[in-house]
Amino acid sequence: MRHYLIYVLFVLAIGGMVALVVNVFGEEQAAPPLAAALETDLEELPETFAAGIETDLEDLPETFAVLSETFDEPIADSDIVRIKTLASNPALDEANIHALGTIDVIFEGRPTTLTLETEVYREDGTYLYLYVFGDPDVVEALDERIMAYYEEMGI
Repeated sequence: MRHYLIYVLFVLAIGGMVALVVNVFGEEQAAPPLAAALETDLEELPETFAAGIETDLEDLPETFAVLSETFDEPIADSDIVRIKTLASNPALDEANIHALGTIDVIFEGRPTTLTLETEVYREDGTYLYLYVFGDPDVVEALDERIMAYYEEMGI
């Protein structure tokens, strides 16, 4: 009987040590309290890169033709038709941002995915603010092309 008691004490001691190790090292990986999370410096947060362009719904194919000049291959017509269909949905609330999905493009020889969102305004037709999110270098190149396009148009 004495051997069983020693064995039980040994198992309890080992279990206690495991619990102590988990408690000591487990707290370091725990999420910070909400107050500390709210005090996080904005510079520590990851940057989100987006380019934006304004367009009429009817001019969306021409707008994508301008954006396509940034890529190795033009944006697929099927993607343009899908995005135009989604953006023309009358159920979209005005002045709210709506997701339009993603498109796959090739930029400088490497495939990348762009995420599209839009704000819709319906005065004298349908007007869109189109936001394109992606890798920083892709968004920078898109932004440069959009600025050049605006300069060409005198805007």
